Amino acid sequence: MDKPPDYSSKRFLIVDDETFMLGLIDRMLKQCNAGLIVKASDGGAALRSVKDNFTQVDCIISDCNMKPVNGLQLLQGIRMGVNPRIPREQPFIMLTGHGETDLVKAAIALDVNGYVVKPVAFEKLVHTIDKVLKRPGEVKDADYYRAIKIPKIQSAFGQDQETKSVPWTLLPRSSPFRSQSALKEKIEQFKIEHATQDGVTEVKMKNKRECPINELLEGQILAQDIEAEEGVTLLRKGTRLSKGMITRLRELAGETQADQAVWIGELAD
Repeated sequence: MDKPPDYSSKRFLIVDDETFMLGLIDRMLKQCNAGLIVKASDGGAALRSVKDNFTQVDCIISDCNMKPVNGLQLLQGIRMGVNPRIPREQPFIMLTGHGETDLVKAAIALDVNGYVVKPVAFEKLVHTIDKVLKRPGEVKDADYYRAIKIPKIQSAFGQDQETKSVPWTLLPRSSPFRSQSALKEKIEQFKIEHATQDGVTEVKMKNKRECPINELLEGQILAQDIEAEEGVTLLRKGTRLSKGMITRLRELAGETQADQAVWIGELAD
């Protein structure tokens, strides 16, 4: 490829629960001067991120293997019209791993516009984007997509994917109109008041479950680390939540792309 395409008039939404992959696709799109890049950490966060005319996008690029809402569930929801701000014919590119033929078949049944096999190569990605943007998609009735059975996705992290060591990370929303200073001030205030000190021993948890931020209760115990974007651990797994911690977490969640839920559980004997 002699010269990268120009996407200065295009808006993209990248969906992946791995910070590395989000950064990789982000850098590739920036090489093409993408007009806007929005990021989300899973399918649920992606559906919520498109909430007005400004955040509507020309193309969604999503990983398939994510928790709690995977890429196939996201695509199915879009084709069913669960978010009226996202058109049912939304151009959608799926990122898949080698050998995931069942997932690719399901994505095709859901009228995915294109897919790229990981590891993602720059030329393959832009070729797929160009093809998707030039070819308008056609969609069927919402009931057709609702009836499609989504195959079970085997986690690369084993059966306990939802509580893998990857932390609940606070990533600033990608918007030129949002100042990051308020977020940084909130993170600094959280570190002063509540940040966990180094040297805390690893703990084992049981009865783990996901809990929306707005439903957290004083005394509940975190089953997953919470980090700031710069890698600072704010709260470690095993921390018993106080009223002040919950208040600050809700403030931080409102300023970031972190999914609006954390994992809680009980300390194992």
